[in-house]
Amino acid sequence: MEGPLPKVPDARRPSRAAVNVLRTLLERHNHIVQEVDGQNDFGEDQHVTFTEDGEVTGDVVKIQVKGGRSWRRAGGYAVPVGDHGSTWADGNIPVLCVVHDPDTDGLYWANATKQLLAARRDGKVLKTITISRDQQLDDGSMADFVAKVRGYLGRYRGNRTIQAQLGEMAGVEFGPSDIVQHYVNVHGEDLIFWQRRGEGFATLLHSDLDWHPEHIGPEHLHLDGLPDLFPGTPVVANTILDMAEAMWLAACFDAARWAREPAAGDPPLRTNLDARDNYVARRVAHRLWVEPDALPRSIQKLRTETATDHSLATTATELESDAEAYAEALSKPWHDMSDKGRQLVTFYLIKEVHVGAPALPIDEQFRIVWRCPRPTAEYGFDARVGKPSTRMSSNREIVMAYMLRPGDRIYWLSRHGNERGRDVSAVWDSEDTPGTVCVLFDQLMLGDTFWPQERFARKVFTKPR
Repeated sequence: MEGPLPKVPDARRPSRAAVNVLRTLLERHNHIVQEVDGQNDFGEDQHVTFTEDGEVTGDVVKIQVKGGRSWRRAGGYAVPVGDHGSTWADGNIPVLCVVHDPDTDGLYWANATKQLLAARRDGKVLKTITISRDQQLDDGSMADFVAKVRGYLGRYRGNRTIQAQLGEMAGVEFGPSDIVQHYVNVHGEDLIFWQRRGEGFATLLHSDLDWHPEHIGPEHLHLDGLPDLFPGTPVVANTILDMAEAMWLAACFDAARWAREPAAGDPPLRTNLDARDNYVARRVAHRLWVEPDALPRSIQKLRTETATDHSLATTATELESDAEAYAEALSKPWHDMSDKGRQLVTFYLIKEVHVGAPALPIDEQFRIVWRCPRPTAEYGFDARVGKPSTRMSSNREIVMAYMLRPGDRIYWLSRHGNERGRDVSAVWDSEDTPGTVCVLFDQLMLGDTFWPQERFARKVFTKPR
């Protein structure tokens, strides 16, 4: 007597249906699908080779397919990583996760390799791959799906493999036409120079600075240091370099000079929004540092403006409705604020940001209109005659330019070395030369420009002023 026939486990049915639905869709668009033995759980169900215009490409991707209602989550779907984390993240072929929802008969996908590597950069171990309902895969979205996946696969070809590894290390994604240079200093720290085609500035990424992007141009690199400040010590923007780092960076700027110009026939480059936001944040932090009273003055000016501008008043009310962010804005230093606190402070200080062509240097590309403008125009460095005195006596102290305040008495040396006293009328964050300080002396018509750490001898008053 024959025994009962073997049954297919219930759990296999939705999985088999999902594999079939995905295979049918891919083959309908002439892509080549090879199935992996379903009796073994290798974390992959299909190997897909993409085609283009009937020709087989060299682009192959692995796919883990799931089917059924059990993968649903709020806002989408989730696929557990299980024991596949290392193979999905570190294999030489990227892995996608695709879920088939039997109720909608829809397919939804996510790049598992990309999510795992992003989590690793943040020091996290990802337990599930999340899939948004917006990431639907069907006939209408197939071309976009193939373009995205093949674009990601391009990171694994030729010298782009090195770029992909550097991008994963720094937490960024480089474009195929980007110029990327890597340097390791004597301390074992990684520096990455990144130049986008047609962008008027480069991005410096430094492992010792937690990969925070610093957007710079050749105008920010001072190989001999700043005048009267760190003489002989190379500086780029706010970062001190050793000579080897500085020479490498100078060579990178020179080699990428052609790339900062837009190429004829290239599509217009979009504004780098991350660079804009980082630039604005850096300028706000510098303004608060140089002008401690900038925030209360700007808030007072805003109150005057909202009395007649109802749209502005509505925006102010909405931003200030967050009590925690409002308290932070009024009490905490910029670097200790949450994102919402910084957003509110930026709203107080800045009226608008004018955005120019992407090929412009960063200080020209983003022009900030402050709510409280500077008190007067500025002299540049070239107009300076003489220099600050640092001669000491019993009633003097040494301070830096950013520490000067209206009412201070400082001392100035003429070009012949003669010293005289000068009164500080105003101090502000320079608008013509971002990152510097302007000081108005003796009620003159224009302010003089200084590096923030330039030193002055200041009179010590025995009585409160």
